[in-house]
This record gives sequence, structure tokens and C-alpha cells, in this order.
Amino acid sequence: MAKIYFNSRDELIAVDFERVGVIQANGNYTRVIYMNKHEVTLSMGITKVSESLQKHQLPGARFIRIGRSCIINHTFMERIDVARQLIVLTDGEGHEIRLKASKPLLKSYKGSVVNVKG
Repeated sequence: MAKIYFNSRDELIAVDFERVGVIQANGNYTRVIYMNKHEVTLSMGITKVSESLQKHQLPGARFIRIGRSCIINHTFMERIDVARQLIVLTDGEGHEIRLKASKPLLKSYKGSVVNVKG
């Protein structure tokens, strides 16, 4: 279990990034969405969260930024549907997250995945 601890003025929040599917910007806050749909809100911007992820180099989780306001755990990526402007993440245990994204962004992401896989 790879947890990163985020400290704010009033609380300490432990986030298990191996189970996180999506990280979304929400103004000056960041929503962390687990694959089971449990959500945690961090009182910092997505850039600081992204920097923490890079700093800790977590095993078993590959986070990819797909736009200014969204980071996904590529480990859970099941499908990219450019026509429907959709990314589907699944953990194999019945949990699924569907995200809308622009066609150019999806085409770029799909191209990078195809280049990595083969």
C-alpha cells in the first residue's frame, strides 16, 4: 500500500494512490477519486499533487496528465473511445469510472498509448 500524506492547516489526509483512478482539479482544491468512487478533497492545487506523485515514484501506479485539470491512473485504463469522447477506467472488480474528454486530447492520449504498447 503506497500512501502519500497531505498536510493542511486543519487535517492530515492519507491517500492510497494504488487505488486511485482519477485526480481532478477543482479550483484551488483537488478531488481524488478512488476506483470504488470514494472521494477525498485536498486543499491544494492539482500541480502540487502532481509534483508529489512524481517525487514519490509509486510502484504499480502510472499517472498520466490528460489536460490541465485531470490526471488518470493509466493502470486502470480499459478503453479510449474518441467518437464518444470517453475514457473508461476499470479495476477488474466491478468498479468503473467514465470520463469525458475532448477529441484532440483523446487522440493524443490514444496515440501515446499505441506507441508505448506496440
